[in-house]
Amino acid sequence: MNVTVSSGTETVVEIPSDLNVADTSKSDKSILVQAENTIVLFASNMQADSGDSFIVYPVEVLSTEYVSVNLKSKVVAYQSMSAIIAVNDQTVVHLSLPLGSSVTYNGDTYTFGSQLSVNLIKYEIFQFSSKDDLSGTTIFSNYPIAVISGHQLGNPSVSVSGTIDMILEMLIPWKFWSTHYVAISNPVFNSGYGELIRIFTLCENATVIIDKPGVHSQINVSQESFYEFPLALAEAAVITSDKPVLVSQVSSSHPYAGSRIGDPRSVLPAPIDSWLNEYTFSTPGRSYGGSFDHGLVLVAYSMVLDEITLDNESLDPSIVWFKIADTNLNYTVLPLSQGAHTLKCIGNLKCWGYVFGIGVYEEYGTSIGRSFIKTKATDTLFIGKVVLALDMIDEHVLLTTPVSSTITQSRTECAKMCLLTSCSFLSFRSADGVCYLYTEEQKCSPKKESSNFRRYYIRDSE
Repeated sequence: MNVTVSSGTETVVEIPSDLNVADTSKSDKSILVQAENTIVLFASNMQADSGDSFIVYPVEVLSTEYVSVNLKSKVVAYQSMSAIIAVNDQTVVHLSLPLGSSVTYNGDTYTFGSQLSVNLIKYEIFQFSSKDDLSGTTIFSNYPIAVISGHQLGNPSVSVSGTIDMILEMLIPWKFWSTHYVAISNPVFNSGYGELIRIFTLCENATVIIDKPGVHSQINVSQESFYEFPLALAEAAVITSDKPVLVSQVSSSHPYAGSRIGDPRSVLPAPIDSWLNEYTFSTPGRSYGGSFDHGLVLVAYSMVLDEITLDNESLDPSIVWFKIADTNLNYTVLPLSQGAHTLKCIGNLKCWGYVFGIGVYEEYGTSIGRSFIKTKATDTLFIGKVVLALDMIDEHVLLTTPVSSTITQSRTECAKMCLLTSCSFLSFRSADGVCYLYTEEQKCSPKKESSNFRRYYIRDSE
């Protein structure tokens, strides 16, 4: 199919229903989208009284390590599912299921402790499904893959309502997970039970601090067991981890206006270090035989709220902003018309949001975008003048796979090398000046005891 997309407008392409993928199976029903110029792409699966939408990320950012994000079913007839799409021939995918789950494929049943492996050719799909919650399934491959994950018709445990809805999201590869997130329960609703927040890691153990109104807690998350907690309606949670994690949020069913009920939808919040200054996005949901009330949940820094524009117009000064305690962040909800939109957060401080739509018995939601660039620009002239303060992470522990190593004259010189190479943390041995540099992805590297090394983060201060 050839279609034309004009700048600043939304083009909707309907996909034949016979491209639906069912149960646990292989198929050749993938869809490849190629464009002459840069586009933004969203996908929607809209049924009668059910549906969800998700942002589609480009092939260039796909990778080989994922964790499935699903839901426990309240209705046995409906299942968790994840679809894997290969972009290379001879792709081999290995699945390791979480405790308490099972998947049956080709007559064999796989459970926790067993590994399901499949071979895929270019653009082939493998979907696996189960009545069990498949959240936490690790998905590893030898070539980059795309993974779309969710539930046929689910409802999170925080919801007391029996209504259910489809949830879908395109997963973020592990190498783009991060350590600092904000999750926001949609403030457009005035009653209901908020959202279910889940935290995943591929590390052996991650220490996570959760701050929400009136509550400060520290928990541990491992690869074998994700952590979940409820987030009350219209509230925000700040999630900080010492190792890369993935955060998901699924809304409960709650009344909206008149006969409209916001049913479950899923969102993967973008980590703060991936926020952008400018977004182009659409309202991708289309109600089956009805209409949606569309909106944007927006989070931004308090000092630039009056510089934000939506569709090249300044925001209404009467908008109610909610402050996130102990931060300089605020959030709000903005109504949107159906179609394409542009959000700009002027200056050095960036913003993020998720778009949503509410129908009679349906709701969709997804991120408006994020950055996948993890490098940072460094001014070498500035480094010579900066005072480098080092926050010690631990001592007597050495990660065995540094991205690079060198000999330096001092701990400060080792820190300067870290800045020049855009590393995330370092290990230094004062006896002989050995300096090991690590990236964010290496936080889960194998460790060994070492009485001579100290491991540090860098904190810059003038």
